[in-house]
Amino acid sequence: MEREITTIPLVKMVSGIPCDASDRQSLLLKEDEPALAVMTDFSRIIPITIEPIMTIDYALHKMMKQGVRMLLVTGEHDYVIGIITSYDIQGEKPVKYSEETGLNHNSIKVAMIMTPLSEVAAFDLNFVKQSLVRHVVNTLCRLHRPHALVVTSDKTGAQRIRGMFSTSHIGRCLGRDLSIDVHAAPSLAEIQRELARQ
Repeated sequence: MEREITTIPLVKMVSGIPCDASDRQSLLLKEDEPALAVMTDFSRIIPITIEPIMTIDYALHKMMKQGVRMLLVTGEHDYVIGIITSYDIQGEKPVKYSEETGLNHNSIKVAMIMTPLSEVAAFDLNFVKQSLVRHVVNTLCRLHRPHALVVTSDKTGAQRIRGMFSTSHIGRCLGRDLSIDVHAAPSLAEIQRELARQ
């Protein structure tokens, strides 16, 4: 009969012992692996959110503290109403908003420069399940978007955000830089027209 373990015994160590290190290349994903391998799954990881009334400086501080480049913006009932990225905060948006409104940078709120949910790139979870990493990479690069949400729908058509894709996360998983020119990103309407032509 095996002895039941209630606590783990300590081991005496000596100073100056080596540490096992895995081969980084063996940990990297390949582009032909399932897209779900690089999706941030909100059923497993709690999404990082921010309220629309907070300042963009606070939002950027929160991103740096959490090690992310995007926050979900939540309104009433904690429902998602948009996203805000570090590119939004550190790019031209706040400058243009200040020029147009006369508001100084420190007073700009998240709601003033966030991307509304209706304009955020989103993929259907059922399609993502059939896709590969390279499909996600190709789509995000073609859209000039560093992020996309993944949405699921129930039988009534009610949507829920299940997860997200991030080019910075995917790049780390693949071991290469996937940075894209987000400042040249077309509008959602332009993207939809381009996709309709193909």
